Amino acid sequence: MALTISDAVIWQETADGVSLYHTETGAFSTLNETGSKIWMMVEQAGEREPIALSMSRAYARGNDAVSRRIVTEVNQFIGSMVENGMLLEEA
Repeated sequence: MALTISDAVIWQETADGVSLYHTETGAFSTLNETGSKIWMMVEQAGEREPIALSMSRAYARGNDAVSRRIVTEVNQFIGSMVENGMLLEEA
């Protein structure tokens, strides 16, 4: 599924991560290091599955159980960003 950053979101990389501001809802947040990596992958790649798999390869070190957990957590994070209107997802 294709992911894009909402046009209503103003974002900026900072020393602390990525800061997000949703201009329509007024929601503001700062992503931690992991969330920032996922956000930058969305901006570059824009596909949920490759992002989750890339994060899994980077952190699971071949452990299948850890890999599944990472994929689940990345998908939950992306889902929350879609739900909050920060990201848009198209089939």
